Amino acid sequence: MPEPVLNKWTGQPYGQHLDTELTRLLEKQAEGVAKVDRYALPFPESRSLLEEARKRTHENRLPMHSVVDEDMFAHGRQIKLRWYYPSAGSAECTPVVYLHGGGWCVGSNVTHDTVLRHLARAAQAPVCGVEYSLAPEHPFPAALEDVRAVIDLLYRRWRSLGMRGGLILAGDSAGANLALVEAMRRRDEGVVSELSALILYYGCYGPSRDGGSFQAYGDGRFGLSNQVQARYLEAYMPTSSSEDWRVFPIAGELGGLPPTYVLAAELDPLFDDSIELYHALKERGVPAELAVAHALPHGFLNQANDLPAAARAIEQSIAYVNALSV
Repeated sequence: MPEPVLNKWTGQPYGQHLDTELTRLLEKQAEGVAKVDRYALPFPESRSLLEEARKRTHENRLPMHSVVDEDMFAHGRQIKLRWYYPSAGSAECTPVVYLHGGGWCVGSNVTHDTVLRHLARAAQAPVCGVEYSLAPEHPFPAALEDVRAVIDLLYRRWRSLGMRGGLILAGDSAGANLALVEAMRRRDEGVVSELSALILYYGCYGPSRDGGSFQAYGDGRFGLSNQVQARYLEAYMPTSSSEDWRVFPIAGELGGLPPTYVLAAELDPLFDDSIELYHALKERGVPAELAVAHALPHGFLNQANDLPAAARAIEQSIAYVNALSV
């Protein structure tokens, strides 16, 4: 047997055992469904298959007071927004703006409906899901341009209501990457106060590397693989440079950012990205908290309707943000 890969942060082997409750849940969801490798399909087909798969997890989804769709336009492109209001009075609370994952190439408010609903319930505040432009049809920097336009609009609207403070910006995977880059850009432009906090779930912050979690989980046994990640990056930025912090923010200046909650999934090739980001933030004096979801893989929050550990992880991230205002 090959030697186990050691976690450089703990000196212990990376875990290899998937949560038993999630294992049973995934087996149940796969019953009667044709096995298709959506990662090998053209992106339009992959997007449709992902939405179909995620809809199978919506049976026990949380009720909302209302869900409202909104369209905005920027740079000649349509950007779909979906607002989740958990209660009648929640519209007056600080909004959470959410950027979905999917490698900058797939994903939507449909695929992340579960996360959006659980965030709204935990925060008892409106949550706005953002369908930014996807690669390869709209490569870098289109998604970042969309995110900037959305935050600009929503912040102006928030202030026009006489509200104070900044918005909460959150995201998972590629969405966490976009959220972090947007916060860094606003810091550089002197308007970072428009964001009161960041919530970053198992994001991609640097290029793929040898060893560590990339070696431990890169074969895709728990879902995301190094090969899939490379495909997404190539589509997102065909001429990417590992020196461009707008693609790999871990290479940029991380000081002066809002308080940041970092969630790492243990069984994830990107596990090391979250750990390294957390330590880099702390070194630069940014208030930050790290949470590790043990025995759980990349994307596990999308199972929150039926997986208590996923629901708790979302609740804990909101508890961190709520504590900032105490």
